[in-house]
Amino acid sequence: MSLYGDRLFTRRLVLRKIQEIDIALIVAWSQSEKACGEYLSLGKHDAEQMRQQIHSSVFWSDREKMFLVELKEDGRPIGTAHYWHSPGRRNTVSMALKVAIPEERGRGYGTEIQKFLIMYIFEQLPVEAVEMHTDINNTAQQRCLQKLGFELIESLVYDDQQKKRTGHLCRLTAEHYQAHPIYQFHYE
Repeated sequence: MSLYGDRLFTRRLVLRKIQEIDIALIVAWSQSEKACGEYLSLGKHDAEQMRQQIHSSVFWSDREKMFLVELKEDGRPIGTAHYWHSPGRRNTVSMALKVAIPEERGRGYGTEIQKFLIMYIFEQLPVEAVEMHTDINNTAQQRCLQKLGFELIESLVYDDQQKKRTGHLCRLTAEHYQAHPIYQFHYE
């Protein structure tokens, strides 16, 4: 699994590098309760700050990547995916995703995004673990993480855009990734 240029292809989706043309959409999603849903806090994205981050490669570096997620069939954007090296833990990567179009939730896109991004991370980066936080009430995401081989590490209060949430920290180690059948038998 690797990026083809600045794109990662799954069976139904394309994850591609964020571009300047995407800024207005991403800022709008970050400020929309409908796009964030009940388990994500509104973002603090600012168009000018995002523009600077894109031009200085903050969202596309060895330490982090942010993708716009599009449907392969028609190129329609449906969300974002983002990973970054955890501060102070260079061998651990954190991930977050957003399916911003409510009508596209519940169709398995979140699982597909996470699975292929996890495959890319473990096959291309020198990491020992991938971690995700999930709201304590987000049972759909918790089922997804279990399916993908994550283990519950702890329940805790965490910061989501300067909002305190109660949730779970889940982790997938490189060892569990290598042994888990969902990553061994897949179709792109």
